[in-house]
Amino acid sequence: MDTFAVIGLGRFGSRLAGQLAWAGAEVIAIDRDRNIVEELRDRVTLAIALDSTDEAALKLQGIDQVDCAIVGIGQNFEANALTTALLKGSLHVKRVIARARTSMQEEILMRIGADAVVKPEEESADRWNKLLLAPYALRYVELGAGYAVVQVKTPKAWIGPTLSELDLRTKHNVTVVAIKRKSSDAVDIGPADTRKADARKHEAKEVVDLPVPGSRLNTGDTIVLAGFDKDIKTIPRNVD
Repeated sequence: MDTFAVIGLGRFGSRLAGQLAWAGAEVIAIDRDRNIVEELRDRVTLAIALDSTDEAALKLQGIDQVDCAIVGIGQNFEANALTTALLKGSLHVKRVIARARTSMQEEILMRIGADAVVKPEEESADRWNKLLLAPYALRYVELGAGYAVVQVKTPKAWIGPTLSELDLRTKHNVTVVAIKRKSSDAVDIGPADTRKADARKHEAKEVVDLPVPGSRLNTGDTIVLAGFDKDIKTIPRNVD
């Protein structure tokens, strides 16, 4: 099991710590503010109130043994930089990811040993920029410069033919990664002693199909596409 230390429990750090813990990782959450630590205590493996620039305190809590430390301190860059330097230089943490608010901060953090730098404000803005400029996309995940995975409703023009017949790789330079559609499963309702023999309810459930050349897209399907932004923009947007 991967172990993480999330240091600095503002909005970014708290959310990240909670998500990592929910995914099954072992998470040590650290902040100077005891009230913030108490709020997160039941959601992570261990929540501690301490000064992250105190090397002895960090080592006492086993931070030098984690697989990855994320420094999410946003307001106090001096504390952010000192903590990053301690984690990488003195405690020899395998992987340290630090938070930066500006390009200058990013450069400084990389120079003092951060393995990677995250700029949540910019990344959040970039993500919303993509969604706002591509309102046909239900979800947008950037995998690299100009390359992304998006979820879109199936265009009318793509309903009926097989994927082989649509030949999306040639016509649009995009790849269908998955097909999400509704499937009706009959489930019993009511307790056994009152249930009528024909008392059934069909509940729509979302299932994921892996596409093959013979797969056909149906009305209401959601498709997951991978491709470059410039190519994704060429797909038809007329959906039901």
